[in-house]
Amino acid sequence: MKKLLLILLYLPIIGFGQTFGSISSFTISPVNPNNTDTVYIYAELLFCCSNCSLDMKSHSVVGNNIEASTQHCLGMLSVICNTTDTFKLNPLAVGTYTFDLTLSSGFGSSPCTAGISPDDNDVFTFNVVTSVGIEEHTTNKELLKVTDLFGRETKQTNQPLFYIYEDGTVEKKLIVE
Repeated sequence: MKKLLLILLYLPIIGFGQTFGSISSFTISPVNPNNTDTVYIYAELLFCCSNCSLDMKSHSVVGNNIEASTQHCLGMLSVICNTTDTFKLNPLAVGTYTFDLTLSSGFGSSPCTAGISPDDNDVFTFNVVTSVGIEEHTTNKELLKVTDLFGRETKQTNQPLFYIYEDGTVEKKLIVE
């Protein structure tokens, strides 16, 4: 009888710290972000109970650290529920960033009350590199003059010629006739 009483007394405590959700993986888009990209981080989440609807999520960027948290409301059915949370980050400065996600869950409909301790926490790092822009000039350039190798204006062909334009660009051409 004493053993049964002890089991019944400690049964609620055993389930008290149980976790109901876990972080499966992270995906980042674009894969190699640069300092002009909007970055999306996708967190794949797995829960033990039905529904797993999003209750709230937030994130903050402080220096090169991104602190994020998310909470989902769970149902009463014992079925596996997986979902993806998306975090949108505005363009970031060049550097190495740490993304730290804390996952919690609660029961009932939204807003639900979170448990005493978080379900899971995971961290990953990624790099933001410098954007290498390629400018394309589509404006029509006005030709100022055509010169030979000695800088004399010429209209001859079959020799290297320099086409000098008003915007300061110079094209070297060899026209063979």
